[in-house]
Amino acid sequence: MPKRQNTAEASSTVAGVEQPKYVAVTGSNDENQPTKRRDRNAMDTDGDADMGGYEDAYEDEIEDEDIVEREEDSDSMEMEGEGEEEEEDEEEDEMAAEKRRQVYLPGDQLGEGETLQVDNSAYHMLHSMSVQWPCLSFDFVPDNLGSGRTAFPHTMYAVGGTQADRSYRNQLVIMKWGQLHRTINDDKDDEDKGDDNINDLDEDPILETKTIRHQGGVNRIRVLQSYQSPLTATWADTGKVHIWDIKKQLEAFESPGTQVPYSSLQPLFTVASHGDIEGYAMDWNLDGRLLTGDCGGNIYLTTRRSDTGASFVADRNAFRGHTSSVEDIQWSPDEASVFASCSADQSIKIWDVRAKHRRFALDVPNAHDSDVNVISWNRKACNLLASGADNGDFKVWDMRKWSDPNGRSTPAASFSWHKKAITSVEWCPTDESVLAVSGADDQLTLWDLAVELDAEEEARHRDAMIGPDGAKREVPAQLLFIHQGQNVVKELHWHSQIPGMLASTALSGFNMFKTISV
Repeated sequence: MPKRQNTAEASSTVAGVEQPKYVAVTGSNDENQPTKRRDRNAMDTDGDADMGGYEDAYEDEIEDEDIVEREEDSDSMEMEGEGEEEEEDEEEDEMAAEKRRQVYLPGDQLGEGETLQVDNSAYHMLHSMSVQWPCLSFDFVPDNLGSGRTAFPHTMYAVGGTQADRSYRNQLVIMKWGQLHRTINDDKDDEDKGDDNINDLDEDPILETKTIRHQGGVNRIRVLQSYQSPLTATWADTGKVHIWDIKKQLEAFESPGTQVPYSSLQPLFTVASHGDIEGYAMDWNLDGRLLTGDCGGNIYLTTRRSDTGASFVADRNAFRGHTSSVEDIQWSPDEASVFASCSADQSIKIWDVRAKHRRFALDVPNAHDSDVNVISWNRKACNLLASGADNGDFKVWDMRKWSDPNGRSTPAASFSWHKKAITSVEWCPTDESVLAVSGADDQLTLWDLAVELDAEEEARHRDAMIGPDGAKREVPAQLLFIHQGQNVVKELHWHSQIPGMLASTALSGFNMFKTISV
């Protein structure tokens, strides 16, 4: 568990302003952790509830034997008694130390002499990196290193777009994050590590970059999730959407000294449909179609003419229906012609690109009480859509029950944990009930919506959430993990090929981590 520690009483506290501060709150491996109730059609293994203890075949013989206590046995027992007393004293000291270390939750006040320190035992891996300018949007790039990989150290590829202090200084940054070693044992001595973890290396990760000059700041960046054709789209604050082929830059990572041709430093195509109106909403379909939405409420479709990626056609006929800025777009994971959008007009809409009049098919006019900033379509449970709003709320919608008999739209779940605007939401690609959420309150939270509590579990959960002042804190049972340490978290993504791996970008740089909770 993450802890806060009094520097006057414990010398192991991380000190110094240059030390990054990460705070993890996780309920894993806790006797008060609620159970996950799921219907997975899994096979149950039934046990015999009436089965008693094992029967000792020699029990009667031992009871009937005469036991002779010798003098040396008595001395031995006295020494054992002294040893037990010493162990009890050590346990009491450990308990006293544990009382001085408490789980920190956002909003808790730190006492005099207290600082926050990372609990490495809550992360399988935790690293941070930064580039010259903040990248307020990024995306993972597919690789050929295999899917479902778990062995450390990891290597990942990503691309980000900068927000520099001058427009002409902005860049497209293609990154290779290498030597990402396991860090869960960083606080342990070699004798405390298991045999399987003894060779964990305490080495810094390696960041390699290739850059492309970009005209204007990058509002959002998205990569077509294809290893063979990793097309990258950037939404510029100039009102233009540029499409790039970064294949040559990726190949250059594996062949040091390779010169990237000039043609690979220029966009393949520029979408000019939006005029000079900038935007943020953007998403690729796996077939190469690109949707972009602007601050004027318009959505345009750009289509790749062939699988070569060399030519595109931008539609001039917009999808209209939103009355304010389109903030996010998501293609349906199971219907190739359907997409969802959200807007500062507080609505969520469902569209079909085949519709002749380019009008929405379904609408939730008041999905939130403020701007709807982000949405995420669940790729394993395709009926679920998550949304996050400017007031810090996030909701989950079941599109099978889009509205009640009175025509009112009601979310399947709603949470108000974050204290500032939601900046990113994304469903876990390997677990349909797990959702990652980030906010402008510098929190990145993981949630398991399959968690349900009965009355007894609910009582235990409430009793476990006691603050430093002795007051009970309201913590949703579905909250799995809180990650902190970044300043103004803007975007997060799960890595589709490394189960449980997350990365986030903020003004303070990138974090990449894998928790013990997912």
